[in-house]
Amino acid sequence: MKKILLLLLIMFMIFMNVSTHAFNIKHIDLRVEEGDTSIVFLRLKNSSSILITDNENSNLFVLDYKNDKGIRESLKIFNSHPDIYYLNKNLDKKVDDIYIVKNNDFFKFRINNYSLCVYRDNVITNACDFIYLMHLNNEFKLNENVSAVFYDDSINKKLLAQLQESWVDNHIVSTDSFTILKLKEENYNIVVVPSTNDHN
Repeated sequence: MKKILLLLLIMFMIFMNVSTHAFNIKHIDLRVEEGDTSIVFLRLKNSSSILITDNENSNLFVLDYKNDKGIRESLKIFNSHPDIYYLNKNLDKKVDDIYIVKNNDFFKFRINNYSLCVYRDNVITNACDFIYLMHLNNEFKLNENVSAVFYDDSINKKLLAQLQESWVDNHIVSTDSFTILKLKEENYNIVVVPSTNDHN
């Protein structure tokens, strides 16, 4: 009996150590090297944004906005002081090395050799390397050229059946975590970090 209690105590201590370590993270280092770009999908209760950082510039593009509660606190986690752009007020533009095109239901970001399309409603077939689905009313039809799809956790999973059965990387974007897409010249990787921000 003592061995079982000791084993349970050790397991509890390990669990608490891992849990408290995860919840005590105060900063996330994006580690952007020359030629690389990091894209953070920053979903809060009152806004949805993407933070795009390279070794020279940092820009926050606000896609959906009620108020900015929590945005600045979240940016502190990334030690970032970006220029902020509210895209619902702007059309096509170039910001640093990022080209942005706005259509009725989507934004297209051209970053180096990659394109990221952000859909706010209906998905239009488009040449995109990466797709972020903010809202979805119809079943998502997957284009074979897409490398990865990100989608808000509020989307009905039935509309994503084809995506979830495919080989394509797909990741949930939620208020409980930060999803980070790291672009390199010839490849990419995706990191999901639990959110420690009370302002989400």
